[in-house]
Amino acid sequence: MKKIALFLFSLFMVVSGYTQSQRMVLAEECTSSTCVPCGQQNPAFDALLQANSDIITAIKYHVWWPAPGNDPMYLANKADNTARTSYYNVNSVPHVMLDGTYFNGMPSQVNQTTINNAAAVSSPFEIQVQQQLSPDEDTIYLTTLIHATDQVSGNLVGHVVVIEKHIHFNTPPGSNGEKDFYNVMKKLLPTQGGAEMPSSMDSGDYVILQNAWALENVYDNNELGAVSFVQNSSTKEVFQAANSSTDPITPVYSLDAQILSVMDVTSYNCSGSVTPAVIIRNNGSTDLTSFTIHYSVNDGEPQSYEWSGDLAFLATAQIQLSTVNFAVQDTNHLVISCDNPNGANDDYPSNNTSNSPMYEASLVSGNIVLALILDDHPEETTWEIYNSLGDTVQHGGPYDTPGQMIIPIELDYGNCFQFVIHDAGGNGTDYYALVYGGNNIIFEGSDFGSIARNEFQYSIVGIEVPELISDVNVYPNPATDNLNIDFYLSDYSPVDISITDRIGKLIYSEKLNEVSPGRKHFEIHTNNLLPGMYLLKVDAVTGSFVRKVSIR
Repeated sequence: MKKIALFLFSLFMVVSGYTQSQRMVLAEECTSSTCVPCGQQNPAFDALLQANSDIITAIKYHVWWPAPGNDPMYLANKADNTARTSYYNVNSVPHVMLDGTYFNGMPSQVNQTTINNAAAVSSPFEIQVQQQLSPDEDTIYLTTLIHATDQVSGNLVGHVVVIEKHIHFNTPPGSNGEKDFYNVMKKLLPTQGGAEMPSSMDSGDYVILQNAWALENVYDNNELGAVSFVQNSSTKEVFQAANSSTDPITPVYSLDAQILSVMDVTSYNCSGSVTPAVIIRNNGSTDLTSFTIHYSVNDGEPQSYEWSGDLAFLATAQIQLSTVNFAVQDTNHLVISCDNPNGANDDYPSNNTSNSPMYEASLVSGNIVLALILDDHPEETTWEIYNSLGDTVQHGGPYDTPGQMIIPIELDYGNCFQFVIHDAGGNGTDYYALVYGGNNIIFEGSDFGSIARNEFQYSIVGIEVPELISDVNVYPNPATDNLNIDFYLSDYSPVDISITDRIGKLIYSEKLNEVSPGRKHFEIHTNNLLPGMYLLKVDAVTGSFVRKVSIR
């Protein structure tokens, strides 16, 4: 019956001329080794999944209830299990979601017809996933190619989930009698929220995700695998899923050079110069032996760089470009493009251009401090401040203790300075901000990778800025359902309240046009936020404050 249904669907696709793809259904189940109904329903559900492995795959999230909540597969990664369970608002187990929104219910309610009907819904994507284990077998490397075969739009996110395909216990690890567990989630990559994709994709567009995970709490490396899928993060609809294999990825195009990233460019600029570096990746099946890079600022005189070498599929080249000088405007644009691969036309020019905005750096005066919130590896964090001559005028780190610190900055007046912060671990730190005049943020950041840099102007000429916000109290912290914010406002001012997650994505925003002076109290409902760390920021006309808050 299953094969007949799929044949008829494929025939319909050919006759209709659709460009959409055959769907691999994704089953996401919340379960627990302490849940008696889970032990009763999972064996039949797992058998149904295995009998339909050509059209459905699965990810199992283990939860912290029923009591005592000691499921070892939940304890192995509490944060990721909690994040995905909370995302779907699951409050009873066992509970399964097919393609996010197609079906929600108990595993016992899923049958062959349910799976066939879900698989008959065409998909606008094709996905390939390659897995590779490091020689020391301590890291898994995953490459996912997501190829649009039809037009699609929305808040598209690519998820890569490491799973352990089968875990067997000689004795049940929980109270429900189960000894065998399948497709157990081990890690969500690159983050719990996945990787942001273009909001609109046409047929022929594609995204390549490259992720790595240092293995933790794995029972058998031979059972490691991954499931990658595309989801609309707002509607929760899953468009397509795929299982990993050791087979190489097949590129979409033959000649295809991509500008993967641009480095050494500041968001704020006062020096009137930039010396960028660019990383080019070969996304095509033909080895790249040459290409041309063009770059300029504010449509000024273009410069070019001729590259030659040999790049196989997915190999990269980091290229240092020459300095570009320009007259600083309010907003400046560094445009870098790449063309003429191997002396021919690029098959996919959509990924050949990068536009990096640089805003005129702020002119600040008064006392300056560096506010740091160091993560659990403070020894990885260092920083420097350079003057316009390139001399180091102040530096700090590495540090011994995680947590908050305030560092006074001493500078000469009348200069353009560059601030550079490094993280040897490559994942940034919890938070940093350069602040002047009490509460005025020059710039800030958190998960910046290995390095972040910015410029600012410091001058004795300035206006004394009153501190509008004082006597701040944020509670409870950690918060569960509500977060309270108390502070004193010394004058009339608009007030903006925002919450961002660890990668800087705006989670909450409230703008108040005119707030009267006095003691102020605000309450934010946080019960719809995933557990984790967030940054709360409150801005007034001439003052702001930032607090790190935890939601559990």
